[in-house]
Amino acid sequence: MTKTFLKTLFVSGIFLVSCGKKTGNLEVKIIKQNSGYGYQILKKHKILINQPFIPAIQGEKTFKNETDAQKTADLVVSKIHRYSLPRISVHELDSMKIEY
Repeated sequence: MTKTFLKTLFVSGIFLVSCGKKTGNLEVKIIKQNSGYGYQILKKHKILINQPFIPAIQGEKTFKNETDAQKTADLVVSKIHRYSLPRISVHELDSMKIEY
């Protein structure tokens, strides 16, 4: 019984690791613009998401600094990894203390 459990655990571990590699190849690139910052999310060096402005707010405002753009892009990537829609809400921006 112990051998069966260990085999099952081993196979499950390999399965989880192989699934993780499929979504683990996303790259975040912070882009400098005239008035601030935006971000791009790339997969295999191709742009998957181009976000030059802060999402979820009215108007076309850029992020004030690289840190805010990075935090937001990281949240989007984590949503993609969870197979969730990569939408950002004003509440999420506020909870990350993003200035807009």
